Amino acid sequence: MTGQPRVAERLRVHELGRDDGPTLVLLHGLSDSGLCWPDAVRRWLHDYRILAPDARGHGESARFNPATTSHGNRFGDMVADVVSILEALAVEGVHAPLLVGHSMGAGVAAAVLAARPDLVRAGVLEDPPWFTMPAGGERPLPPETLQQSVQPFRDDVEAAMASGRVELPQWPEIELQPWAVSKAQLDPFLTDRDQILCQTPWIDIASAITRPTLVVTGDREGVVLVSALSRQRLADLGNHHLKVEVVPGAGHTVRRDRSYAYHQVVDPWIRRQFARAGS
Repeated sequence: MTGQPRVAERLRVHELGRDDGPTLVLLHGLSDSGLCWPDAVRRWLHDYRILAPDARGHGESARFNPATTSHGNRFGDMVADVVSILEALAVEGVHAPLLVGHSMGAGVAAAVLAARPDLVRAGVLEDPPWFTMPAGGERPLPPETLQQSVQPFRDDVEAAMASGRVELPQWPEIELQPWAVSKAQLDPFLTDRDQILCQTPWIDIASAITRPTLVVTGDREGVVLVSALSRQRLADLGNHHLKVEVVPGAGHTVRRDRSYAYHQVVDPWIRRQFARAGS
């Protein structure tokens, strides 16, 4: 990527789709990689230029520094990395791209939308980490550590794919291999999910967004992060830049759980954002 060689040194950015199309920047979730969008990419590649970075500590991007990782929060690093990519695109003369993020990547995208609206056109946030604890409730801890969760993929990727095929029958087949490979690639020094959590309350991020932003989540309570309570908080916020869509039957990975329904909602919305700007 011209103009910002330092970005290329620490991040692997997968360039897909048309060279001359409007630009989408895809930001993946925790333990995924930039290649974990194959079903979406095959739908978008004829209309858009697509940049899909591997986040720091993921895929083929630079590992975290073990001297600073054990207790340090890295969310700010991930936001800075995306800002650097967007600044490099601006140097190239690319007019405001649209951010599409999932989970961790959606949280990063939201922070960028809030902090640097000058660099982006709009955003699609697939079940961002905007969780609201019920009154008197306590969110259960994950049954295993982050590294324990990816170890089976390191041990035998093919077996992990076979298990995924059984446990996630609604996922498009094309999604399984990059999903499994990305788990085996996760940085060993990324040990705690709290290392990549935004330190700013999510409702403050949401209130600061001034670009058109589509929040897409599912209706499987206890699985999705944008729960009914979070959706009520967003409604009460009254930020007219935010639109929330709930896909029936979907969980945390909406585009994989209900791919057709996801794209029925998202694809026309993306087209409208570029059409409004005359792209």
